[in-house]
Amino acid sequence: MSLTQWPSDVPRIAARDASGHKGTFGRVVIVGGCTQPPLVMVGGPALAALGALRSGCGLAELAMPSSLLVAGLTIAPSAVGHAIEVEGHGVPTARALAALADRAAGADVVVCGPGLGAKVGSIVRSIIASARRLVLDADALNAISSDAVPQPPSVVESEPELRTALRGRAPGTTVLTPHVGEAQRLARACGLDETASAAELAQALGAVVVLKSHETSIASATQAWSVRAGTSALATAGSGDVLAGIIAGLWAQHHECSAFDLARQAVCLHGLASVRWSASHGSAGLLAADLAALLPAELERWRLGGAPTMR
Repeated sequence: MSLTQWPSDVPRIAARDASGHKGTFGRVVIVGGCTQPPLVMVGGPALAALGALRSGCGLAELAMPSSLLVAGLTIAPSAVGHAIEVEGHGVPTARALAALADRAAGADVVVCGPGLGAKVGSIVRSIIASARRLVLDADALNAISSDAVPQPPSVVESEPELRTALRGRAPGTTVLTPHVGEAQRLARACGLDETASAAELAQALGAVVVLKSHETSIASATQAWSVRAGTSALATAGSGDVLAGIIAGLWAQHHECSAFDLARQAVCLHGLASVRWSASHGSAGLLAADLAALLPAELERWRLGGAPTMR
């Protein structure tokens, strides 16, 4: 199925409460960013925050290493900042992990992983244990699968423990958003063939899986669906971070909707925004921040009661 309009089998996004306030529309915490020399990664979590805010959540909070937080908030100034105190090599302190767990427990949805870097098993473990609803992306997925490839001696996390913790979460409370390479690593770590489908990964990990490629496949333990979810303009750095933010932003507002359907809604919204951009600009040159900026109009177009046409 190629995406040019809202698919009839995907529930429309619910109408917005006209009497609501920012507390009504939920709080998303995004955990990411990296200062592990020589790497510095700032954009991923900030773009996820833009995706969450542009999809209508009431409040987004960036939890990033303290030295990067101002840079992250410069990209996403409407977010609130939470500084993560780190030791040498970018590893969070015990006090920072405790504070992060408290923040995560109080959020409607947590996104963990954009630009997070390596040696982050302690952060991912803390978030898996504390978040009520959780979107795991990028380096959080790499932490979960990191024992599938040889690791340097400095990596001391017991990553199979992360997969056990992930499988122990309540059904329907976790969404994983791997691209093809991340999915291959997850499959190897789970003892599956590296070409494992989204459905096989969902069964193995006890989560909804959004397997991103030119055709995106979404699966839970009992359901599967796929769509050619937009144009090749989406093949740009940061577009996946925006998608993780959209999933979280919609989920923060619509707790009654299943994680499987929310993931499908987010993928459709993300893809249709790229169709809109490509209609004017072509197939290359899309910036992730531009994609996020297109979301409010596209969201309104595809809400319940909206006009299901491409103008």
